[in-house]
Amino acid sequence: MPKKITFSQPVASLIKKRYSCRSFDGRGLETEILEALGKFPAGLELPFQSRLRFGIIDKVKVRAENIFSTGSYGMIKGIRFYLSALVRKDELRPWEDIGFALEATVLCATALDLGSCWIGGIFDRKNFGHALGMGEDELLPAVVAVGRPAARPSLRDRLVRWSAKGNLRKNQAMLFFAGDWQTPLLYENLPQWAPVLECVRLAPSASNKQPWRVIQQNGAFHFFLSRDKAYSALMPLADLQRIDLGIAMCHFQLSAAEAGLGGEWKDVNLKLPDTPANYEYIVTFCSSAASGTVSPAKS
Repeated sequence: MPKKITFSQPVASLIKKRYSCRSFDGRGLETEILEALGKFPAGLELPFQSRLRFGIIDKVKVRAENIFSTGSYGMIKGIRFYLSALVRKDELRPWEDIGFALEATVLCATALDLGSCWIGGIFDRKNFGHALGMGEDELLPAVVAVGRPAARPSLRDRLVRWSAKGNLRKNQAMLFFAGDWQTPLLYENLPQWAPVLECVRLAPSASNKQPWRVIQQNGAFHFFLSRDKAYSALMPLADLQRIDLGIAMCHFQLSAAEAGLGGEWKDVNLKLPDTPANYEYIVTFCSSAASGTVSPAKS
């Protein structure tokens, strides 16, 4: 069973409080806050046990060293610090573990009243990697801008959030299923897990695509990726949709643990009839709660 992670506030409250902040106050962060953010992810037990190396990039220092390209991140204002995670190229599922680890750290930052914004598509991987001492056997899939939010979001920030429909999420019936792909999982039919699934529904994702699909069978929750191949082709340097799966898994595990619903991640190589062609099985959360046992995999 994964180790329980505790925050100063309820996980569900932090998930609802978190948003993609693109306007920061431009000030630095205290040493103790930076140390807390830097140490936090190293203590996580990751679902796929990838070897990650965490760091915090100080844009002021990087610019002083003349390796930060001018004009990067024009959509984010007043930011100084970035959370980062490097992963070895030969890991089995690095993307999901990156998403899990950095999102848990985002919630840690949210508990400290900090704002944050995921950056996974376009950023200066070369110079960021240089700043982190990235080796040839490592990848830098994403970074997270972190700092104190500005008193008022910029006009550009508001426009970006509006165009991305950042406040909208898919209906539960589009994301969660009971037993098969034709039967939506209704919260009222699984009340003890409803708050956990709602935390998954509220998870952030690249372009707000919410690519996770979860099908429940007795005591098991099977996570699938609804792959948008055209979108993946536009972002060849990182599998952002699998990072999104890791974020969803993070919300699921942390909120389940807080609710006293234990379990563990397993690969059951599930094959279900009528699974859409663009759905990829990722992993299964096998619950130890008294709600049932894992159904046999169907082929």
